[in-house]
Amino acid sequence: MRAHKSVRRWGALTLVLGLSLAACGGPLQYAPKGTPRAPEADANITADVNKDSSITRLVIKAEHLAPPGRLQDGGTTYVVWARKADGAQWQRVGALKYDEGTRKGDLAEASVPLTEFELIISIEKQAAPDAPSGDVVISQKVN
Repeated sequence: MRAHKSVRRWGALTLVLGLSLAACGGPLQYAPKGTPRAPEADANITADVNKDSSITRLVIKAEHLAPPGRLQDGGTTYVVWARKADGAQWQRVGALKYDEGTRKGDLAEASVPLTEFELIISIEKQAAPDAPSGDVVISQKVN
């Protein structure tokens, strides 16, 4: 009988542990497709949201990105932006590290002081512009 009770306890403990881990959820994963400006583009966005500190850590990997100069006259880089809501001011998150040979770009790790926001990747003529151009290649709502 003791073995049977022990197995039942371990089963119950495993169930409780599994449910508590599922409640944590882990990082959010998104796989947006490109906008009409770059329909062949794909991205993989990992958003690790920490509601206690009101911050989200991002990792972005994009592929099938044409060279920026082919999609925008004078374009040199892809820049990631975030804003809390429509009409709010865009915040520059960072520039993708872009490899023209593989047509891939990534942002290894960045932080956004928001937990729910709109995220875009735009083509820019410089790595640190004040606001995004209208040439958006990826768009994703993070929430």
